[in-house]
Amino acid sequence: MAPAETTRQRPRGPFVTVAAAAALTFGAAGCAIDLSHWRPGAEEEASPSPTPVEAAPLLESALDQLAEAPAVRLQGQFADSDGQPRESTLLVADSGATSGTVDVDGTEVQVTQVDGRMFLSADDSYWLTQSLYDNPDSDSYAEHWVQVRPEVLGIDPQTVLAPAELAEILRAQAPDGGTATEEKLDGNPVYRIDLANGKMWLDKEAPHDLLRMEITDLAPTEGEAPAIRTAFNLSQPDQADLETFYDDLIALTEDDLTSARDSRLIVQWEGELSLDCETGGACSVSGTVTDMSDSDSGTVLVRMDATMNNAELGEKKCNDSAALEAGGTVDLSCGVDYALAPSANPQSYEIEGEALLSTRALSGSAAEELPAKLKDQREATLAKVDGGAGQSPEASASPSGN
Repeated sequence: MAPAETTRQRPRGPFVTVAAAAALTFGAAGCAIDLSHWRPGAEEEASPSPTPVEAAPLLESALDQLAEAPAVRLQGQFADSDGQPRESTLLVADSGATSGTVDVDGTEVQVTQVDGRMFLSADDSYWLTQSLYDNPDSDSYAEHWVQVRPEVLGIDPQTVLAPAELAEILRAQAPDGGTATEEKLDGNPVYRIDLANGKMWLDKEAPHDLLRMEITDLAPTEGEAPAIRTAFNLSQPDQADLETFYDDLIALTEDDLTSARDSRLIVQWEGELSLDCETGGACSVSGTVTDMSDSDSGTVLVRMDATMNNAELGEKKCNDSAALEAGGTVDLSCGVDYALAPSANPQSYEIEGEALLSTRALSGSAAEELPAKLKDQREATLAKVDGGAGQSPEASASPSGN
């Protein structure tokens, strides 16, 4: 069942203007999903094996290979219990780092996951139909990457699709015994093995790589998580693909993600802004930001950009940022100084002021740490390619992170 579309007028940033005048003083202001039609190659008739083949050794070999893989590429569909199938192409590394695209109601959404943080990039046609949060900066989501909670996308790749995690989930669903059925999919001979919550197709040739899976309940082996239905083709990217994958992620964290927005909490001003000035032209603006969501965890970086203006004295800007915890409040304050010299003829000026509240996904320190973490992960992942043959000469010659 597709999520209901909502049309909403997203608010612009809350501007507050306060004016005053004084001598030498400035004042300012659940649908069930039939997976049968997802099966790749379903148009080809299955042909039973002439001799029964024991499933357990095939599964063990396939899942051992998957668990040790440096990365996996997945192409197909996924859907949670309340959604329609979403066409997806994802590359997930052993570190959990993820990059790819997901089709949501006809709109292509770019997906990036690094260090446990999920970011989406999409045009306005996606953001306007999502029942997300009416944050003051939500009208700028189409121009930025936006950090979201994984449930917004419907799947958490690093938790269920990273090679080792996926192998553990599938191993928990594997039968104790049973046989494998020989079939032809896409014209190639494979073994099909039935699981507790789906099916797997393995390469007939050793080491019997996992080629396809249809799982009706893909979820972490520990903890609670909603059921995720998947129908994916799987393959392992080569060294060149992995190098490009990590290089692109590192470049993204160094550039675009530094201005990423954050939709995980609902942030609003609490009460009115205060704008005060002193004799001589020193002015400050302050306000309190509160979380209006029902989240019980998470921290969002909130930012205030203030502008003060007078036609004669000109315009001055300032800003302040702070971390807002779920369910909490935080104060923001910044100031400017017109630096007016004392005068024998006191004069009053009317100052107009405005302050825009927005969010940021990464603090300065986090933005600096992410590229370094990805560089370390790049070396570790490439070291797994062909038993370490894929590691770059630079990585093997220098300490990790340098």
